[in-house]
Amino acid sequence: MFGAFTYGGVWKGMEPVHQLEDLLGRRLDIVHWFMNWDTPYDVKLVEAASAGGRIPMITWQPHHRSVQGIAAGSYDRIIRDFADGVRVTPGLVYVRPLPEMNGNWEPWNGDPATFVKAWRHIVDVFRAEGATNVRWVWSPNVTDQPRTPANAMERYYPGTAYVDVLALDGYNWGTTQSWSSWQSFDAIFRTPYRRITALGPQPVWIAEVASTGVGGNKAAWVASMLSSTEFPRIRALVWFNQNNDMDWRLDNSVAVVQAARTHLAPGADATASR
Repeated sequence: MFGAFTYGGVWKGMEPVHQLEDLLGRRLDIVHWFMNWDTPYDVKLVEAASAGGRIPMITWQPHHRSVQGIAAGSYDRIIRDFADGVRVTPGLVYVRPLPEMNGNWEPWNGDPATFVKAWRHIVDVFRAEGATNVRWVWSPNVTDQPRTPANAMERYYPGTAYVDVLALDGYNWGTTQSWSSWQSFDAIFRTPYRRITALGPQPVWIAEVASTGVGGNKAAWVASMLSSTEFPRIRALVWFNQNNDMDWRLDNSVAVVQAARTHLAPGADATASR
């Protein structure tokens, strides 16, 4: 499957999603967007993203709320309200809470034991509310920061009973940073894929992936990613299609779009769900 986060997509209507689909010549299999815990769940928004058979994936980020508080039940009303919204939504909803927990740029990093308790508590509340149509996406970063045994991604794993999809986030920063160099898709994901697949039998998704064009050939990078045969358990790639700190977009170059169109398996017509 191939999906994307499109900047402004879903929140400002589906037009950014449709525009990317038109360029790719196919419907996206997965539509990804971000929500914080201050924003109520919106059934109509999720239904719009799901139209035509797309899979909705919501990254759910509890900014300004600690994992200690989540584990202790301090935010159960927020969790219950979200679960109740998911429960009445037709079809499956993929929820990705607290992503990149092994990265020190996230406030939920640094206390793996409490993170695990918080994650399990969220899932248990959803189950108690009868939200059986949720699927849980656990998504560490490809590298542990800091790179210490205490912060290893494995220490944040809540267990097979609490995770439906094992996911990874990884980017090719090219030569844009003092610490970075041009890396292929295979090089970025080879070691973390080996580590994450050892944790359980679940399908593997790449929940966030993108490449800059600085330091190499972005079109060739995309073609290599889409033709890789090194990762047999990967079932989905979700592109981060935004120009923020870096221009990660697929659609910033005719050559990159053409590489994606050429290597993506034929899918449903981009207009089929409108």
